[in-house]
Amino acid sequence: MKNRYPLSVSFFVVAISLLVTTAFLLTACNSSDQNGMITDLGVARIPIDFNVDFEPEPLKEPEKVLSQDGYGAKGALSDEDLTIHDMLTYAVQDEYLAHAEYIAIMEKFGQMKPYINIAKSEETHLSFLEEVYLSFDMEFPEDTSAQHVVIPENLLEAAKVGVQAEIENIAMYELFMTHELPDNVYEVFYVLKSGSENHLKAFQKQVERLS
Repeated sequence: MKNRYPLSVSFFVVAISLLVTTAFLLTACNSSDQNGMITDLGVARIPIDFNVDFEPEPLKEPEKVLSQDGYGAKGALSDEDLTIHDMLTYAVQDEYLAHAEYIAIMEKFGQMKPYINIAKSEETHLSFLEEVYLSFDMEFPEDTSAQHVVIPENLLEAAKVGVQAEIENIAMYELFMTHELPDNVYEVFYVLKSGSENHLKAFQKQVERLS
């Protein structure tokens, strides 16, 4: 394992790009038409062909064990025997769930900020995780999030759902980062946690505005 601070140059560039783009998206959330609806769906996107280490040290057999006891962030936060495979799977599940939840909210209430921007960001998060799976020659999990989506009754409740989801997502990555991890796994978790911190701020603003 290499020293994780500072991040590798290549991934540091990606991390900064993600944060800048997320900030751009959140800034865009502050401007909308009278109904808060998006009229131009063109937004900046992060390229998915970034430089994740495609030749990391192979995972040891105990690290490959999948011993999950739950789903997504909630499952991860209650799992007392996390393997690297567990952590990666919980992360993918939680990003799938956030994406599905925000899409479901837009299907009920219409396409609006910040949901459209953050849903696109969740797609980028999933692409980062998929690159890590590829680097270990592991099969990327299928999306089973539809079984776990709960659609809120109104937009205030939807914003509160977003706040709670991002809080749990951040706590999940913070927990993962206390473990000994391959550098490429640690770096992806670091970037995704940072993105979720910006998503949390956007949803907190929505709660304040709608309360």
